[in-house]
Amino acid sequence: MNSNEIRQKFFKFFQDKNHELVKSAPVVPQDDPTILFTNAGMNQFKDIFLGSGTRDYVRAVDTQKCIRVSGKHNDLEEVGYDTYHHTFFEMLGNWSFGDYFKEEAIVWAWEFLTQIMELSSNKLYATVFGGDKKLELEKDMETWKFWNNNTPLSSSKIIFCGAKDNFWEMGSTGPCGPCTEIHYDRGPEACEKQNIKEHKCKVNGDCSRYIEIWNLVFMQYNKDENNRITRLKENHVDTGMGLERLAAIANGKFSNYDTDLFQPIFRQIETVSNKNYNDSNEIAVAFRVIADHCKTLSIAIADGVMPANAGRGYVLRRLLRRAVRYGRQFLDLDKPFMSQTVDAVIKLYGSIFPELNQSKAHIKQVLLSEEKAFIRTIDNGIMQFTRLINSLDGNVLDGEEAFDLYSTYGFPRDLIELMAREKGLTLDEKGWKKAEIEHIKASKSETRKIVDFDTEALGELSETIFTGYPQNHFYAFEEARISTTPLLFLKNNTILVLESTPFYAESGGQIGDSGIIFSGSDDPEKADFLFKVQNTTKFGNYHLHHGQLVKGKKLPKKVIASIDYSKRINIMANHSSTHLLHKALHEVLGEHARQQGSSVDDEKLRFDFTNSQKVNSKDLLKIEKLVNEKILQNLKVDTKIMDVEEAKKSVATAIFGEKYDNQVRVVSIGDFSCELCGGTHIPTTAEIGSLYITDESALSAGVRRITAVTRMKAWEYGNYYRKLMEKNANKLNTVAWELETKIDNLLSENKNLKKLGKKVEQVELKEKKDELLISDKELNGITIITAHLPKYTRKQISGIVDMITSGTQQVAGLLTSGAKKGSVAIVVFRSKSLKAFHAGRFLIKVAPIIDGRGGGRDNFAQGGGKNIARVEELIHKSRELLIEELK
Repeated sequence: MNSNEIRQKFFKFFQDKNHELVKSAPVVPQDDPTILFTNAGMNQFKDIFLGSGTRDYVRAVDTQKCIRVSGKHNDLEEVGYDTYHHTFFEMLGNWSFGDYFKEEAIVWAWEFLTQIMELSSNKLYATVFGGDKKLELEKDMETWKFWNNNTPLSSSKIIFCGAKDNFWEMGSTGPCGPCTEIHYDRGPEACEKQNIKEHKCKVNGDCSRYIEIWNLVFMQYNKDENNRITRLKENHVDTGMGLERLAAIANGKFSNYDTDLFQPIFRQIETVSNKNYNDSNEIAVAFRVIADHCKTLSIAIADGVMPANAGRGYVLRRLLRRAVRYGRQFLDLDKPFMSQTVDAVIKLYGSIFPELNQSKAHIKQVLLSEEKAFIRTIDNGIMQFTRLINSLDGNVLDGEEAFDLYSTYGFPRDLIELMAREKGLTLDEKGWKKAEIEHIKASKSETRKIVDFDTEALGELSETIFTGYPQNHFYAFEEARISTTPLLFLKNNTILVLESTPFYAESGGQIGDSGIIFSGSDDPEKADFLFKVQNTTKFGNYHLHHGQLVKGKKLPKKVIASIDYSKRINIMANHSSTHLLHKALHEVLGEHARQQGSSVDDEKLRFDFTNSQKVNSKDLLKIEKLVNEKILQNLKVDTKIMDVEEAKKSVATAIFGEKYDNQVRVVSIGDFSCELCGGTHIPTTAEIGSLYITDESALSAGVRRITAVTRMKAWEYGNYYRKLMEKNANKLNTVAWELETKIDNLLSENKNLKKLGKKVEQVELKEKKDELLISDKELNGITIITAHLPKYTRKQISGIVDMITSGTQQVAGLLTSGAKKGSVAIVVFRSKSLKAFHAGRFLIKVAPIIDGRGGGRDNFAQGGGKNIARVEELIHKSRELLIEELK
């Protein structure tokens, strides 16, 4: 039974029991900052367990993409060395949200394993939570009874275990509960310790005979930061079963790597490496590491993560480098190979996770780029390592200098240790640790946001009411100003807090509003209180208006808050344009072109997105054209408040890395674009006017940046280039629309003139060659040529030498060129058949006369010198020495 058949059987079994088939969440938990990657099926349902979210179903079934490489669930070090740990795996799961509970979950799990998968009931065991004094929880007798009463398992096969094995927690805080695990006995032959006399195989033991295949978690508690356990509002069921382990057991394999979830990737690695998986244990480990890590990298990149030096990106970079090191060390793969395994991964998972197919080219390019960079790092690191050990007196590798290889050159520690062992050296641990601590201290961010005002006063105020979203189908000037109550001055009257405000606070890449706050008159010029707002930021739920008090001392009872209308409308146009641009990138480049950041102000917009290579001019033009087509269609820009999950289901795009509240603003532009966004937008696309892309550049590996302008700025750019064309047309005595033809004609003429010039130059060089051969002295049938040729360049005298030495006449000599940048070129030469004279050694001997140096082959050498005044002395002395050497 192959893995896809197992997956489909699982879906059908629970769909027949009224479970909703739910799509896998991305491996990036966008609404959960407590974890780097989705590491369990329950991550996307955490809000339900906490009582802060709902779904329109109470039963669900899915397969979840999971990555475990850090924190409590860190399986990285086992990957490759045992047969069942992976950094990426699929977790099959069924869920109950306040519906069925323990009994049904146990009965259905037993039914699926024994009837659908036809596993032998004699080989199954169940573990149950045995209580915990620290948690103040009793034994889960209810679960024990359900196993005992509803299945043929004997009481000896229903085993109580402690919290370590049978109390499930996603992290240090959050939903948790007792669990019951189903284990499978693979027989004594699966035990790797059977030759150890004292060893005894047992469930939850230290060998591989009994292996957990399904965990049924009964989510009934929440654990807070004080380790206090409280009951959730409702009881939930959260189950997880690794597809890889189930596939191995169902097919009678001791190793997950012997299933169809890995074997096709191994075949590809064999093709690339010319090695066989079964050649040796070291080679097998390398195959397993590469296959596993390629899966994780492909899945994560498809979900929008890029290799980087921090956070999730660093995890990916570390995985890729680990795989590359195993490939280099054990498979002799010195050139990039990871991208060549991607096809096998996508063939395995493309039908169940279609985003892989959409991102195929992107994944390959990112892996290739990263691997090339790491290979350069390794090569450079080896060179630095060699320099380091060559300077050693003893057999201890200095820890501080070794750490410098790691921190400065990116050379992995385990590779440093491996190379040190190969040279009979030991690493100075104390020195390494000392350097590491100093590095961490020096690397701590100096850009932390410092709150330099009294925050306690804010605690007495109600949160600021923001009124700055356009209320009508057009954005009127009147909406840009409101009457409101000033509440508080902070930081020597440079920060003003209002009860309500139309000023947007900087967030989501959009700059804060500027404007004025005044009172005493409807005319700011006649106001007796005037505060000029230069920027608006957010502190908690308060809008802070930063600026300068121009008039007045005390806060009035009422003020008029008026934003800079002309600036705001440009900001709104640019923000709406980023949404159009994002969708256009998807249309032209593909779904992989996900937003990685943006910056919106009144002058321009910047948009960062994932793409492995430069966007060519043809595609840039398509993107720009599509955006302008949507602008001209005068699409309506609608906003509405929705539940975050409902919004995501409505195909609203959530931005990678953003954290969203339960209620979100959804911005739709016609039926073209739909995104979650808290920024301000124009009511219709026609108000954007037009968009002009001014630049496309690299931001980092795999991330590109587009800069663009809209409205009058777009006109200004167009007008600038129009005037530039007219100016250049006038210079060439033509008109703008004929400028291209004029330039083409000039280029053609210039090309022909260059060809003619080269022909003339060749004739001139030949004449100079003939002149030198005739005029210079002959000794024993050898023509000796020494001359200073001030009108000629180094390249030209080299050409003359080529002509001289290519003839039948035996020659030897030295020529110097005209001075360029304060230096004279020297060329020494001889006929190839003339063995008695070495040009390179001769040049080394005479170049110092003009404070020069050089070297070369036996028949041709070149160099230079800066003492131009002694060139004639060099020519004279060289002739004398040549005569002596050739006698």
